[in-house]
Amino acid sequence: MTTRPPAAVDVARRLWVRGIGTATDPDEVAAASDRLLTQLRLDLGRWIGADGYRGLVGRAREAALAEHRALAGVHCLGGEVPATKLVIETHGVGDLAAGIVTLVTVLIELLGRIIGEDMAVRLVEQTSVPGVRKGAAVAASGGTNG
Repeated sequence: MTTRPPAAVDVARRLWVRGIGTATDPDEVAAASDRLLTQLRLDLGRWIGADGYRGLVGRAREAALAEHRALAGVHCLGGEVPATKLVIETHGVGDLAAGIVTLVTVLIELLGRIIGEDMAVRLVEQTSVPGVRKGAAVAASGGTNG
């Protein structure tokens, strides 16, 4: 297992908890996970562009796949709720969580090689991930964020 920068691991874990909260229902976890990945794409895409983000998350996913096969079912760009739900049904919430935390950690590592670890940590830390309840309220009202 690869040693990851503690600050990156900490931010990735906090981002997961902020987005998922205490949800355990597969539908809620899949939707919240999808919102987290979508928001990362949108927020970081403003700084590094859509193509830059796709390239970065693709590399991060490949690295995370070596440790977490559960990520094989998702591309980690958001918009994949059915695929994410299937991952949960097959591997469980714990494996999905570990995979996404590793993915975000590696994403921070890779971005840190370009702009410095401190700046990468700060950018990812500022991701505006709606929690389970907020996201559920938006979905229930039929609204979207853009």
